[in-house]
Amino acid sequence: MSDTPATNSYDAVPYDSLPFAQTHPSRLATVATLFGLTPPPPARCRVLELGCAAGGNLIPMAEALPESTFVGVDLSARQIDDGARVVRAAGLTNVSLRHASITDIDAGYGSFDYILCHGVFSWVPRAVQEKILTVCADHLAPNGVAYISYNTYPGWHMRGMIRDMMRYHALRFEDPVQRIGQARALLDFLAQTAKQDTGAYAVLLRSELEFMRDQSDHYIYHEQLEDVNEPVYFHQFVERATARGLSYLGEARVSTMVSGNFGADVQKTLALLAPDQIQTEQYLDFVRNRTFRETLLVRADQTPNWGIEPDRVRGLSFASGGKLVGRKLDLGSGSAAQFQSRTGMVVSASAPLFKAALLTLTEEWPGTVPFTDLLQRAVEKLSRAATAGDASALALGLLNAHIASDLVELHAVPVSFARVPGEAPVALVHARLRAADGHATVANRRHEVVKLADLSLHLLPLLDGTRDRAALTDALTERALAGQLTVQKGGHAMSEPTEVRAALAAALGPTLDALARDALLVN
Repeated sequence: MSDTPATNSYDAVPYDSLPFAQTHPSRLATVATLFGLTPPPPARCRVLELGCAAGGNLIPMAEALPESTFVGVDLSARQIDDGARVVRAAGLTNVSLRHASITDIDAGYGSFDYILCHGVFSWVPRAVQEKILTVCADHLAPNGVAYISYNTYPGWHMRGMIRDMMRYHALRFEDPVQRIGQARALLDFLAQTAKQDTGAYAVLLRSELEFMRDQSDHYIYHEQLEDVNEPVYFHQFVERATARGLSYLGEARVSTMVSGNFGADVQKTLALLAPDQIQTEQYLDFVRNRTFRETLLVRADQTPNWGIEPDRVRGLSFASGGKLVGRKLDLGSGSAAQFQSRTGMVVSASAPLFKAALLTLTEEWPGTVPFTDLLQRAVEKLSRAATAGDASALALGLLNAHIASDLVELHAVPVSFARVPGEAPVALVHARLRAADGHATVANRRHEVVKLADLSLHLLPLLDGTRDRAALTDALTERALAGQLTVQKGGHAMSEPTEVRAALAAALGPTLDALARDALLVN
């Protein structure tokens, strides 16, 4: 076994360890299914994460998929210790976090159905990058899927230039906090110099500075100030993966693989320039000035079919956080209706069956609906029986909406949670523990980050199923009177016990309902 350093830069400035929805085995299995493969069932699988930090990505998965096994490896002893404490407190026995180098991974680790490596590849030396690819080649199950994210050119040429400037200025300071502060100060200085300039350099500079200004301290420190940050062109990454016996499957977000939004002329030119999917992806990066990729790999003997057949979605579940835009929905005609996704994308739907399906999904949000159930509920909304062509028509509509926008999500595993809080509500264990430590961001059952309001932050740790609503109100009142929680009326803090309790009792129901809508409660 190689020597594993006792400390590193992630001990000094830990990442806020959070979930990444796009890395969930359910999402990876979905992509593999769309491209004609038969991935391992996510409900019973083995997952390895390289660079797991404190387990913020793995631990919620382990809680949601109790029949699966999760192993995380990270070089930061501090982050592994932090995560191990959460694992013990949560009582989870299907997740193991190990303080080790990626280069330590050997045959003893066994094989894995899904291998995850988010935010690591570009930030480690070339030898470790090669080891990451070797781990995927040697430890990936026959039909498994590996996820690797990395910085890409051409977009990182501009971002790398700003990184060089920040390092030149900030690395003269020793203290990490000082380095971060000085890096931000330089960004502000550069922004001022480019404020009035209308030239191409200034426009690009302002765009990058705007992006960086909103990033967290740990992002600035590890993304911009680390010794290693080596972007690659997509074709170079694929060539290196191929040399290790791996094949390109696709991207974690399938919609990024589509060229349709560039128009017919661009698509025609791309067809001439790029005879295969690999070359198409590289030219799309040129067109988009792409900075980041989330690439999925499979073993070389797996052959993806990028010509997606709509019927492949029939074994999946669906979700949509969209909302109807404008006038009331008319299901009885072919009149167009518009649905807006959570990010603002608008999809027009005119087929009655598809409109009824979207309406069903918005009613079930944030939960999922299996294809068969969705079809049945859609035709019931139309007050008719299903016809021979309904399944194919609905599959095509859902697939097109998924590829062309983010209105419709696809899941290989249904998302399960309590839609209505019970009399003695129960919240996700990992979320309770994180909130108890004072973190205002927690992972929900959709494997997304939820930002908690102040009352929710204090309420969530109490939701272990042992307290009814009266007991919850008592506990919150006690915290408020102790000065731990502020209860206001008309902009002024309340202090009279009876008034405080009444205010909290009135707010409890809506707050619990909001936690249920955020998929943070379980039965």
